[in-house]
Amino acid sequence: MPDLDQGGSRVARRSDSLKIPLVRSTDEDGWLMTYLDVITLLLVMFVVMLAFSGGPSGIPGSSKTPETVQASAAPASDPEPAVAPGTAGPALDPMAAFAGEALRFLQEAGLAEQVDVVLQEGGVNLRIGSEILFASGTATLSNDGMSQLEKLVPLLSETDYQLMVAGHTDNIPIRSPRYPSNWELSSARAGSVVRLFESQGISPARMQATGFADTRPLARNDTERGRARNRRVELVLQPPVDNTDS
Repeated sequence: MPDLDQGGSRVARRSDSLKIPLVRSTDEDGWLMTYLDVITLLLVMFVVMLAFSGGPSGIPGSSKTPETVQASAAPASDPEPAVAPGTAGPALDPMAAFAGEALRFLQEAGLAEQVDVVLQEGGVNLRIGSEILFASGTATLSNDGMSQLEKLVPLLSETDYQLMVAGHTDNIPIRSPRYPSNWELSSARAGSVVRLFESQGISPARMQATGFADTRPLARNDTERGRARNRRVELVLQPPVDNTDS
């Protein structure tokens, strides 16, 4: 009975692969072959459907996660049209526009490493480390400091923004005949910067000098690096206040 032998061996192989106990086949349990065929077809269909769907995200080795599938399915947005100078376009906040202009100016002037541009609420802050401008414990501008500040004059002159020059120190006390505390030192440094700008043609009516001593630190004062960050002069530019009656 060659056909029966081949059928029996095929059933045995499928039973081994599916971990189904094999019992001796009789005419009454011939349904086993049909059952195994159905199970095999279902497994094949499941594998095919899984392959077409890209695989579930939880299966290791799957090439797509739900995030990447969603991203690939989303249509690419059209690029925003470029706005030529002088044409109508989206309104840009004046202070943000000035901050961008200041960044470009500093890069062209070679000051990008010495001056930080900080866009803050209501204004733009040009932050300069005190070591560039002053010797330790003094409020007299160094030659390099004057040169750096003079390079900023064209940028400051092209606006009518109010200019507040703010001096800041670290928390190490200073006691000298000229500067009894950091209040006097920070105020004197701010005054030195204002006098230089005035000598370069910037209207004194636009400017004010303020000393904050160590009351507004940027970093902790328990490290030299932190103290160096806190010793600074800030040029804060703000739109002029409209005092006219409405």
